[in-house]
Amino acid sequence: KDAVQAQLDKHRAFFSRTLYYKSMLDSKNKVFKNIIKSVDQAGNIDTNEANLRMQQMNDRFNYVSQNAQLWDQKLQEAVRCWHNFRECERVISDWLLKAEQLISEKHIDTKEIVESHKVFFERVNERWIHDLIQTAQDLRNCLPSDQQKPIVNSVERLQAKWREVLSFAPLHLMRLEFRLDETTFNQYIKEIEKEINFEQQAFNKQENINAIISRNKDFFVNRGVVLEVEHCIENMKKISESYTKWQPSDNSLHDTVTSIEQQWELITQKV
Repeated sequence: KDAVQAQLDKHRAFFSRTLYYKSMLDSKNKVFKNIIKSVDQAGNIDTNEANLRMQQMNDRFNYVSQNAQLWDQKLQEAVRCWHNFRECERVISDWLLKAEQLISEKHIDTKEIVESHKVFFERVNERWIHDLIQTAQDLRNCLPSDQQKPIVNSVERLQAKWREVLSFAPLHLMRLEFRLDETTFNQYIKEIEKEINFEQQAFNKQENINAIISRNKDFFVNRGVVLEVEHCIENMKKISESYTKWQPSDNSLHDTVTSIEQQWELITQKV
């Protein structure tokens, strides 16, 4: 783009005095007509060659002027096409960079962060790729065939990356939700184990058994801890099943669910 803009600036600088030279040519034409008129009155001088040379000069000037305007328009169009293409390229590159940063995030521990990821990937604008392809085609129409390959390569590279990220996005979001439920499950397990240990110590100290039973009921029933844990496990199972359908070769979530169910079974026996 910068090279084309520089060429346009150079072109305009060179032809900026076209009107000045046009006025000079018009003056010469007037002088020439007066000379021819005077010569014709004499009637004994051949002016054909002079007329031909003057006509050729006028034709050349008109040809150059018209082509200068044409090239000015073509260069303007090339600058516009370069600008539009680079802008589309920038928008998609920025989005892909942000997407890769989100996908590579390791510490996803709040529902708000998960929701922000969802919003980002669900609001992707498919028109960006369409605009990229269209502006690339417009730009190629302005360029010689031997200069079009880098444009084609750039579009193909961005399209491939775009498809890769969009195909991975649903898996990424499922993993996020799964990990969030897994974190919640682990927090509940810590609280439950802490409560079980407390009640066990109270029992060992032969404290009031009714008070211990009441505390147990309050923690595990009234507070709904058991239901919350089972809800987490159920969510993880659903996500794991969906994930496996998308990615049959990856059993990591399924294995985690199996391990969690075994862990929960051991905990419920203690409860």
